[in-house]
Amino acid sequence: MSRARQATQRRLARILRGRKEPHGKPFTDEGFLRGVEINDAGIVELWVQPNHPHCPCCLDDLIELRKEIGKAKGILACHIEIVGIPHSERWTAAVNE
Repeated sequence: MSRARQATQRRLARILRGRKEPHGKPFTDEGFLRGVEINDAGIVELWVQPNHPHCPCCLDDLIELRKEIGKAKGILACHIEIVGIPHSERWTAAVNE
């Protein structure tokens, strides 16, 4: 693993570690954050299962998180995939538009 990729992983970990979802649970909780992947080009993919699947504040929070991650040094882009809820493809499209 390259040094640049390790540095990107540390930056992403700092962003996620200090974050809570809108209803107070830590973002890094296994029930919420289902997976993380960073490729060599600096593209971050997150798989998230919202605890409150029809809550607009959760949707807004994920949009803001995507913007925050995209601004971090070494990260080219961020894609958040919503999983485990009804109509997850609609949430995924809304977050990543």
